[in-house]
Amino acid sequence: MTLQQLRCIRAVIDSKLSVSRAADALHTTQPAVSKLIRALENEIGIELFVRRGNRLVSLTDAGQEAAALARRVLNDTHALSNLARTTQAMNSGTLRIGTTHIHARYALLDVIKRFRGAYQEIDLELAQGTPAEILRWVSEGAVDLGISTLPQSTPESIITLDAYPIRRCLIVPRDHPLLRRKRVTIEDIAQYPLVAYDERFNSGWVVLREFERHGFSPRVVVRATDANVIKAYVAAGLGVAVLQQMALEPDRDTDLAMIETGGIFPQSMAVISLRADQFVRGYMQAFIDMLSPSSTRPGEAAPSPASTSALDRGEMWRSRFRLRSRVRSR
Repeated sequence: MTLQQLRCIRAVIDSKLSVSRAADALHTTQPAVSKLIRALENEIGIELFVRRGNRLVSLTDAGQEAAALARRVLNDTHALSNLARTTQAMNSGTLRIGTTHIHARYALLDVIKRFRGAYQEIDLELAQGTPAEILRWVSEGAVDLGISTLPQSTPESIITLDAYPIRRCLIVPRDHPLLRRKRVTIEDIAQYPLVAYDERFNSGWVVLREFERHGFSPRVVVRATDANVIKAYVAAGLGVAVLQQMALEPDRDTDLAMIETGGIFPQSMAVISLRADQFVRGYMQAFIDMLSPSSTRPGEAAPSPASTSALDRGEMWRSRFRLRSRVRSR
């Protein structure tokens, strides 16, 4: 098995199964790409692609797993080849974070400002997606850290740590009838059209699950993936919405009113996720500590570049995760 074979797999997938485009990207020929893929399949004893004649039409189940493993190997190989440079500059580089829009816009902004003040040589890249996409990026090594709620299943290769709670509230237009009630129930809310999160997001399926659990089926008139879009549609009078409380900005959202929902809708937990074999650099640990003070146990000082080797920092951090790690479905 060679790295070039793995690069072929990645290039074909990135080229949407076009062998010709993959060959162009690799500066080689189509027969050479096909030969490398066949050689790899023969070596491991499974077919990675579903074929129709000479065309690749999809990945097999085994091929999907192989593709994730190939990306991981290539990412680790790239990191290893850059080890000398990064070792000489342990406090410079790029921190890649996978998160959702609402965390990037509201929860992470202040943390990133503090982090940039302390680590001015570190650049940050924010990739936004669904919680399932974020876990896949973490698993493949495409991002260093994931920050989001967890989908209903989490790969065993991923470890997680609680970051911060996410509380929910009901938002309505300023003149909405529900504002005249002393206490709003889930039955009251179900009487009105709902502007809801897409169910691919935790805040979508958790809220709709609560309605179903109480025997209600509200009419969802708009589904969206962006809190700002949801707020705009509620302000326009299209419905009400159950929204993360951190997304409501009283100084800006002057055409909206918030109603406390008490315990009607459970709060969720934002978590930090990463691969179990992830190497944790000093600046990564610092970001984690800024986001989640609980990453350091009571009475234990956070490891620092001055007091601990990079290898020890990584192992201490992984040990801390093993003690606190849990899978959540809230």
